Amino acid sequence: KTTKADPTDPECNLFNLYLDEYDTKWTSQINQLDYLVISSGHWFYRPVIFYENETISGCQYCALPNTTQLPLYYGYTKALRTSLRAILENFKGLAFLRSFSPQHFEGGPWDKGGDCVRTRPYRRNETIPEGADLKIHDIQVEEFRAAEEEMKKKQGLRLRLMDTTQAMLLRPDGHPGRYGHMQTAA
Repeated sequence: KTTKADPTDPECNLFNLYLDEYDTKWTSQINQLDYLVISSGHWFYRPVIFYENETISGCQYCALPNTTQLPLYYGYTKALRTSLRAILENFKGLAFLRSFSPQHFEGGPWDKGGDCVRTRPYRRNETIPEGADLKIHDIQVEEFRAAEEEMKKKQGLRLRLMDTTQAMLLRPDGHPGRYGHMQTAA
């Protein structure tokens, strides 16, 4: 479950993320679905205040005084676990967890001069997932395996991992040209 930290401020990019609560906007409709795809990861690279048991447990990229700075992986792991639990408890169809699509910047991150101007895909031996992208992928696989074990106890639900990380790493069109940069970037 997520909300804007200040919904009255259109410029506010800080979000509240309730790591142990379902978002009823989608869980209330889940029983009407035959198929469900979870595709996540990049959203977690933004400033977020984490809540657990209705109390602030920390944040990432928020610089709030007297608030523990927690790594991206902390919130991502717990949010994915909660989402998978919502599916296990409320869904009877076919659910897919699509793995993380790696970033495509060479020469630095997107906001520090990195770019992606490739015109052909990488070859398999030219690149490997690494750093934060690899860690997000590993969390997804680990949480999927745990949910898969729980799923075996449940009738009707089918859960599949659509592991596209390696294939998406090879593609040449990650963030081409000016569209991979902030509007104010030169």
